[in-house]
Amino acid sequence: MLGAATFAAALYFQYVEGLAPCKLCIWQRYGVAVGIGGALLAALFSHSRNAVVPGAIAALGFIAEAGAAFYHTGVEQKWWAGPSTCSGTTLNVGTFDPDKLGNWLDSGKAAPRCDEIPWDFLGLSMANWNVPIALGFALLCLMGMRRVARG
Repeated sequence: MLGAATFAAALYFQYVEGLAPCKLCIWQRYGVAVGIGGALLAALFSHSRNAVVPGAIAALGFIAEAGAAFYHTGVEQKWWAGPSTCSGTTLNVGTFDPDKLGNWLDSGKAAPRCDEIPWDFLGLSMANWNVPIALGFALLCLMGMRRVARG
């Protein structure tokens, strides 16, 4: 459940370290959530050929996560422009919480931007690290599917 560990790390940075995720960070979380869900289902059926379909879903989720992370890396490195809504100036009405907005305004912190790197390790941002990690998870899923399909 390494995928779950990466998701937990993202939540740690958000809620403990105070690094709010930008829009592209959230896109990556969608992929990892699909990947984790598919991997859990594959694990439930690990002793039958029924594990192949959820394994494929998991692999596709992790590939989508890697794609979003690669796109995010390009935005951070200014290789291409990111979504216009990544300036942090828009509100999602469906999840609008006036108390959270008030707390954010009181904090004096700027809204997260997709084209800025708020944290790095060894010179690589979270999005940079996420590309090979997600591709590694996808490869593990594909290897597991191959093993199951061979019987």
